[in-house]
Amino acid sequence: MEKKIQIPLELFETMVAYIQDHFDALDSKRYNYICRGVENKRQAEIKHNLYSAYKTQTNSETREILRHAYLDQAGIPSHGRWDAQEEDQFRQRTFND
Repeated sequence: MEKKIQIPLELFETMVAYIQDHFDALDSKRYNYICRGVENKRQAEIKHNLYSAYKTQTNSETREILRHAYLDQAGIPSHGRWDAQEEDQFRQRTFND
């Protein structure tokens, strides 16, 4: 399994700027590999932040908005989602039996 590390957002943004400033047209394969990796890291951080905000929100309306934003970002289609009421009903049936 590939080892993964977390880096601070500021370092990440600095790395992106450095890569863009020092692009070598002769080494486009390496450049594209780095850009894909950096973009994947950025998307993962966005999803993590949305999920954390959704889980810690106490206002139910804001929580639902954040939940939908997270699911949109994660690429989960709307026809495959439960709303909060359906989820509560499922949990009650599952854990009360």
